[in-house]
Amino acid sequence: MEQDLSGDVVDVLGQLFDAGATALDARDADTARQVLTSAETVATNKLPHGEFRTAVLADCERTLTLLDAEEFDDAAAKSADIAHRFED
Repeated sequence: MEQDLSGDVVDVLGQLFDAGATALDARDADTARQVLTSAETVATNKLPHGEFRTAVLADCERTLTLLDAEEFDDAAAKSADIAHRFED
């Protein structure tokens, strides 16, 4: 991870993106949308302004766009990729 972030924020974002990937793998669009929207809100409110925050928010938007297009496999892969950014 590029920046020093609160452990709680890192844990929450990692869990949310992991849950998003799981929901997408299960083709559960409603749960995936709720989880990814929550992740987007946490990133907006808790990550400091800068390149990392901008990248995470852009990836949230791309993942939600893939979900809207019912590209579940690609959206799941993107969400899992984002989750890996928040691992130790």
